[in-house]
Amino acid sequence: MNACTKCGHQIEGRPNFCPNCGASQTYDRSVGDDHLIGRLIDGTYRIESLVGQGAMGRVYQAQHTTLRKKVALKILRSSLVGDTTVVKRFEREALAASRLNHANCITIYGFGTEEDGDLLWMAMEFVQGRDLGLLIAEESPLETRRILHIMGQVCEALDEAHSAKIVHRDLKPANIVCFDHRRSSDFVKVLDFGIAKIIDPDENYQPLTRDGIVCGTPAYMSPEQVQGFELDNRSDLFSLGIILYQTLTGQLPFFADSAVEVATKIVIEQPAPPSQVRPDWSYPPELEAIALKLLSKKKEDRYAHALDVKDALDECLRRLEDRHDPSLEMRPDELAELMQDSSPRLEGASTVRIDDAELRQAQAAFRSAGKKPPPAMTVPTPTPTHARPTPQVQPQLAASLMSTPTNARRQDPGGSNRVTAIIVIALAVVAAAIVGLIAFN
Repeated sequence: MNACTKCGHQIEGRPNFCPNCGASQTYDRSVGDDHLIGRLIDGTYRIESLVGQGAMGRVYQAQHTTLRKKVALKILRSSLVGDTTVVKRFEREALAASRLNHANCITIYGFGTEEDGDLLWMAMEFVQGRDLGLLIAEESPLETRRILHIMGQVCEALDEAHSAKIVHRDLKPANIVCFDHRRSSDFVKVLDFGIAKIIDPDENYQPLTRDGIVCGTPAYMSPEQVQGFELDNRSDLFSLGIILYQTLTGQLPFFADSAVEVATKIVIEQPAPPSQVRPDWSYPPELEAIALKLLSKKKEDRYAHALDVKDALDECLRRLEDRHDPSLEMRPDELAELMQDSSPRLEGASTVRIDDAELRQAQAAFRSAGKKPPPAMTVPTPTPTHARPTPQVQPQLAASLMSTPTNARRQDPGGSNRVTAIIVIALAVVAAAIVGLIAFN
């Protein structure tokens, strides 16, 4: 047993993530004399080194001796080979994952037994990267564009699984691995379908759990999963909402000292908006709205499908690009720091919307102060247009607009064009005040 480095919870095995609080875990991977190192499995896979281990078994790096290709080899613990339920769950992972054919889903190469059934193995795609839990722990706050990129790929993987009538049931940061692909950074693979539920079982399907039995990691369960109700694809979307919330805050939305208390909070407690939990990180209100909709207690109030979430993320990106939102280029903590001295003060997920004129003024102010302008202050090359003159706004009007409570301004990110135009103009005035303060200092 190992103690969680954050909450002290006793953890069986060596999972990458604490099942109680969700904190990322690291271990000493020295294993001494491992008798499996060097073994040839199924006459094909030669085990080279230990990659990681958990409650059910160990994962090794192996070499396909014919193709000379790296693979990951999962070996079930010998002490569990006699447990029929565990063995069937091990087989279930191979069955579920073999149904999937998508770049963002892990690929299974084979499955079998050795030593007269005393050793169960599964060969799969070898992914060398970091799980999302480690990224959150080591690099938070992540940039908005990066979050949108990662979450969009997770949605693609979930859509593939849900289209194959599979509910993951254990989606969490430890099962989302990011690595640099030849054409993309933060390429995502969704792993571990060990407790996946197949919705359209065939005649040979044997359920691993009875109705009312709970499976999964408590901190990432949906309300219906906690209560043992029938699950569909929207349960995975609630888990995705927890992951997105954790990415936006560095914290879990439902946290307590025990798994039972966490489960209770998931069912009855409304999560605080990320912008209130981390006012020192500034993310766009559109992204916060997506997270909170995913965390709706009633599954009917969530997005219906993973692709609907992907569409919402894509629309969020388009809006941010259209208004040249600094949150796409600046770190959330840097943006929050830039806004903290504004008067009236902008809070939480409110973002500064600045036009090209203010950007040029800001660039000059930074350079005059001997500072390098952030990348977000790069002014796009103008194209010939018949632009209208910028309307002038009285300071009293701007002050009255900005005195509106932040939450009220964020209730409907896609409100009427007239109200949006007024708010954008008011924010531009505030931005100009910020630039003045920078130049004055």
